[in-house]
Amino acid sequence: MNNKGQSLITFVLVLPLLAMFIAFFIDSSLSIMEKSKLEGKIYDNMKISLDKNIRDIDKITRAIKKNSDVDVVVIINEDELIINAKSTKKNIFGKIFKLPYYNLEFNYCGNYIDKKIDKDCKNKAR
Repeated sequence: MNNKGQSLITFVLVLPLLAMFIAFFIDSSLSIMEKSKLEGKIYDNMKISLDKNIRDIDKITRAIKKNSDVDVVVIINEDELIINAKSTKKNIFGKIFKLPYYNLEFNYCGNYIDKKIDKDCKNKAR
């Protein structure tokens, strides 16, 4: 019956942990959404470029950058299309942990002959 003070102290001690957990959940959800959006945009533009045999680097770069804040490097070597994209997005609650930004990096390789896309080709993307 006399536990009201203990419950209040426990709640006050647990509240910051709960707030940090919620902040982490929101930030990670936003980063996953942004990653999915950019990944889909890069993949779709790469598929169109391979299917229609588009070899104009500027056209591919503009299509990926449209309405996005992303740094894109497009490389075409003979029959191979390589796209490297990097994006830095502001983290909402990361300032608590001194992580104000989260970085997204994408490396895609595709072949104009067989129209296949390799999602992670870091060894070729230099």
